[in-house]
Amino acid sequence: MIQLLKKVWDSITEFFFPQDYFSWQTIIYLGFFSFTMSWVARLSGALTITENFIATAGWVFFALGIGWFLEKNKIRPFGIPLAPWVAGAIVCIYFFGLVPWGNWPIALTTWPLVSVAIVAIPQFFTWELQPKVPLPMVRQQLILLFLVALLFSSWFQFYFRLQSWLNDYPSLLADSFNNSGFVYRLSAQPENGGKGVSLLTAAEGEVKAALNDTPWPYVERWLLNLNEQVGKLQIETAITLEGSKEKDMWQLEARPRTFNDGYALDLMALWSGPASDPNGYYFEKTCFIQPRPQPQSQPNGAENQEEPTSPTLMAEVTCDLATPKRMGRPDSVT
Repeated sequence: MIQLLKKVWDSITEFFFPQDYFSWQTIIYLGFFSFTMSWVARLSGALTITENFIATAGWVFFALGIGWFLEKNKIRPFGIPLAPWVAGAIVCIYFFGLVPWGNWPIALTTWPLVSVAIVAIPQFFTWELQPKVPLPMVRQQLILLFLVALLFSSWFQFYFRLQSWLNDYPSLLADSFNNSGFVYRLSAQPENGGKGVSLLTAAEGEVKAALNDTPWPYVERWLLNLNEQVGKLQIETAITLEGSKEKDMWQLEARPRTFNDGYALDLMALWSGPASDPNGYYFEKTCFIQPRPQPQSQPNGAENQEEPTSPTLMAEVTCDLATPKRMGRPDSVT
């Protein structure tokens, strides 16, 4: 038991306290020492440039020490050396967290290229820092590694660009990505109608406010002047798209038709932005406008009149809850 504990203790001390000072442990200890000195500089009121210089040295030592440790112990899952990629990640996290214009997308996009630079730069210099030309086989490996890193960097950039488009134009999520070679919609993620459904909901409220419980002749005059009324609806519902980059990509249209004793008004929100269909798509909501008789009250002393007063026709507006998506353009809309 004592021998086992002694072996464990020897392994621990050998790991943390190497026999040779020229080791990865020494580099990491220098990194921790630099971090401590940067905090001492901050607490003592030193200049910001002094504090940042000491902290930068700590990050450099930390990246070199971890890379040295991974390479010395041959930690290579699936045969891939991790040392340059981990060192590159540490450099990107520190540098792009320090500069004012740095952020997570930029750091992740440049990470593969920085990692390749960490591998390539030592191949062009000797230990005496004299420039040299790498062997042909090494040059070929560096070129292939650079192309692979460039591919990963392009994928990351495409992902962040696509997310930026979807944040600026959420209605793109309402489209179909079945024919896309890059975008895949998860089955658990429902299609989003974007601003089109919100626009139709706002237009429904305006139509009900304008026609519900109004005399039937007013409804017919309103429908005869439908083009002007749609223009007013577009202005009144514009608040739904206020502050959105999609404001100029949605167009509100309406198409009346007869239905029973009244009318059916098909409200359509047409999308003119990018779409999988060359003709785009639109959302539709149907509102039904029906006449409803409202009997007039008899004046005092008129109960014995031979001819009863005819009831006044008032409008009653009801709208479907569904807002189906239609591909292309409706026939009556040019």
